[in-house]
Amino acid sequence: MGLFSKFKDFRQQRDDKKIAKALATIKNPKAIKEDRQGAIEYFKDLGDAATAVPALLQRFEFSLEHGINDTREKEAAMAAVIGYGPDALVCVREHLLSTSRIAWPIKVLKALGDEDQVIAILKSALDFSDVRFDQAKVDKNYDILCYMIDYQLPDFSEKLAHFLVDPDERVRFACAEVLIEQDDSRVPGYLEAFLGDESQDHTRIRRSVIEAFLKHRWPLKQPERFPNRQILNGLYIDDQGRLEVRR
Repeated sequence: MGLFSKFKDFRQQRDDKKIAKALATIKNPKAIKEDRQGAIEYFKDLGDAATAVPALLQRFEFSLEHGINDTREKEAAMAAVIGYGPDALVCVREHLLSTSRIAWPIKVLKALGDEDQVIAILKSALDFSDVRFDQAKVDKNYDILCYMIDYQLPDFSEKLAHFLVDPDERVRFACAEVLIEQDDSRVPGYLEAFLGDESQDHTRIRRSVIEAFLKHRWPLKQPERFPNRQILNGLYIDDQGRLEVRR
């Protein structure tokens, strides 16, 4: 092995040690704050998105007791990731698929990606498996649905309706809220069953669905399910199968 090759290997080993040390620091909530800030700066200036961005994203995995310091560090980490531009997007997507702490990574995602990219990544981060015994995954689905309410999701309503029967009431409610905002003729059919659901578990959903049917003038597909054409006291189904308020 030539002298140049030996020097190159030595420098690589030295850089690898620096990266490992900085990564351990940025992940450690008990590290000295100046050291953590130095690690953020190190990765900001590293120039290698594939190495730096996953490390910077680790800073969003914990919160400090001191809220101001926590926010400042996260803002610095966010700015550092955004500084890598489009090269960071792949790493952000992979991180969102695995983490349950999505608030700051989604801020980064919105800053880096266009609307189509944001929607695609949010869709991919939803977990459609049975996660009822994993509260972190349940919470993550809920959080993602809350972000989705701001977007139109073409051809996704049918798949999204999966969450209307989720064991978690918050997830069911968030799903209903997202569906209500979609410009999709199939949506009323997914929500109609809640009009007659008097269970306590669905009080919020029922209220939102009633408001949506009134606002959008959606006709019921099965008005015969209500023999007296009454939904609630003062709320009826008219001759066109739409809801109307009667005093």
